[in-house]
Amino acid sequence: MVEVKMATIPKKAFAFCRWTICILFWTTSVLLFFNIKWMIFIPFTIMILSGILTVKRAPLIVLYKILFDRKGKGETEVLNVNSIRFSHFVGATFSFIAILFLYIFKINLVGYIFIGLLTILQTIAAFGFCSAQKLYECLILGKNCCNLGKKLRGGKCDVR
Repeated sequence: MVEVKMATIPKKAFAFCRWTICILFWTTSVLLFFNIKWMIFIPFTIMILSGILTVKRAPLIVLYKILFDRKGKGETEVLNVNSIRFSHFVGATFSFIAILFLYIFKINLVGYIFIGLLTILQTIAAFGFCSAQKLYECLILGKNCCNLGKKLRGGKCDVR
């Protein structure tokens, strides 16, 4: 059985993290029209560090606390550490694949497709719909399913 480890973070910090990554991917996508590819390294680095450091020490969560939440007061959100870590590693993996195609294999179109896909997926997640976090929780834990996760589980999931 999968160990469930929870972490409590400020609700606004979690939103800041989701939306900042979303904006970074949109910026990366727009810059690709001008053949500016290096921008993909910024969200890749943030996502890989977030996956390694876990949600409580993720760079954007720490940045939010330093800039906006010094007193630590406000609403909090309890998150599954493994599901957040999984979602960060999924984003980092897709970013890494895009980097490989853009810089190593020199097949820009495939790199652009991966960045576009990431941008769409992150936008969906930023709006609170079916994110990699929710897919993990649905498929591994059988709860917090989005419609896609519910279909993947054959309809056997509690949907929130």
